[in-house]
Amino acid sequence: MFEKYMSIAAQFLSNNLDEICLSVTAVAIMIAGPHMTSAIKRFTKPYNWFFKFCCFIILCTVILGFLSKILYQGLKHWYGQQSGLALILWIAGTYLGLAFLAKRQKEI
Repeated sequence: MFEKYMSIAAQFLSNNLDEICLSVTAVAIMIAGPHMTSAIKRFTKPYNWFFKFCCFIILCTVILGFLSKILYQGLKHWYGQQSGLALILWIAGTYLGLAFLAKRQKEI
């Protein structure tokens, strides 16, 4: 009985892997975003305002875009190799880990 429900849940998760990976990526970027932008601000602080503004936009776009692409593809590859209970546990563990980080940073 338990195996039947586990199989149904794992099949549902594997069918919706794109959305799951996208949501995990979005939450991870939301949690890490303030730290990355503060590091970029420290890096561009000694320059004039126009150069600082341009660098900030370019670096944020490049860094956040690169990290989101790498994280999404990595998660999709990793989750795609899992099946059954392992897939369910990995996805649940990822969401719980992100929730713990968000709680620690007082995001929730």
